Amino acid sequence: MKTKAAIIPNNQNSLENKAWRIMILFLSINLLFLFQCGSKPKKVERTIDNGVEVVINRLEPYSLPSEPSTLHLDEVLTIDSECREVAAAGLAMVDSFYVGWDGDIYLTARRSEHSIYRFDRNGKFLTSFGRSGQGPGEFEGGANILNDEGDRLFAKDIQKDKFFVFNNEGALLEEVRLENDVWPIQYLGNQKFLVWRQVQDPIEPVFRNFYGIANATLGEVKEFFRSEFEDPIRAPRYKAVRSGLVVGASAKNIFFGNAEKGYEILVFDLEGKLVRKIRKAFRPVPVPEEYKTLVRKLLEGRGSRGLDLIKKMDWPPHLPPFRYLLVDEQERLYVMTSEREGERKYWYDIFTSGGVFINRIMLDNVQVNYFEGQRYDDLPLHVVVKSNRLYCLREKDTGFKALTVYKMTWE
Repeated sequence: MKTKAAIIPNNQNSLENKAWRIMILFLSINLLFLFQCGSKPKKVERTIDNGVEVVINRLEPYSLPSEPSTLHLDEVLTIDSECREVAAAGLAMVDSFYVGWDGDIYLTARRSEHSIYRFDRNGKFLTSFGRSGQGPGEFEGGANILNDEGDRLFAKDIQKDKFFVFNNEGALLEEVRLENDVWPIQYLGNQKFLVWRQVQDPIEPVFRNFYGIANATLGEVKEFFRSEFEDPIRAPRYKAVRSGLVVGASAKNIFFGNAEKGYEILVFDLEGKLVRKIRKAFRPVPVPEEYKTLVRKLLEGRGSRGLDLIKKMDWPPHLPPFRYLLVDEQERLYVMTSEREGERKYWYDIFTSGGVFINRIMLDNVQVNYFEGQRYDDLPLHVVVKSNRLYCLREKDTGFKALTVYKMTWE
């Protein structure tokens, strides 16, 4: 009769096996905990300041599970003023552009027969209007244009206190003389405009910028925000690199970036009420020494007045944290920083509609200025995001400008 051998465990081996099992379980739990914590986004810091929400962003972007943050740009169209077909339309040198509600593109120009050139969304030239001159519907200094829901085009003469109303075919509907020198920035809907004007204080050595919401004729303005800066001619001291104020608007909100307070964006509703502050950590960009040298040379060439300005200059330790902003139809905010790579490429910070920093992209929308053959400054050119397209006005190496259109894909 066969009997089964009884397996009697060794107590020491049993204890060691149990200890290993406990250790492996402990490590597994900890690894799982670390993995889960690492995969979750860090909580966005929010505070309340005098009843207003403040969103505080860190240096690196957040990853939000419910928010697509990776942006792909694929070029689909370029309207180049050096192109034969575009030149044949009479467009010599592009100043800026506007994208209509229907996707048509309006390029503005000076030193051309007309001030406004209209293309369809595929880049086909349609018509031009707004002749250069001093007659009805004619521009003396180029045009700044917007349009409303009814496809009426509002065009402000850059050098004169008047604006014109055209239909989208270029027929003049109305000419309006402005009593107060206001400048339309953006159409807000419901026959309202975001406008700006600048006043030189008669006593204090400062300029003041006033921003407000105006009616359809730009005659009645409800001002809700102002800023001021030194008048370099009259002030005892002035900042050689002033912290600029950048402005943009959407169908719901108005955005002001005031670099005097660092990296801070103020968000107002369309009634002029402050509803949010967006703050972000940033990498300070020192003022280039070559820029200081070239500015001094430029002012020295202006005689005694230039020398006086040099004596009164105060150089800040770094450039303003941002230079330009825009908003898309989903209320995402795009902020052009002072971080540059190469001759023209600048980094943009992208924020969600709630003010959370989620990504960065690089664009080259600047016009470079040279002095004595050296790069000393540049000017941001217009960028628009509309209907999943990004429109970027770029300066080519030849000095001519081209409008490049990209298809936007978020994931």
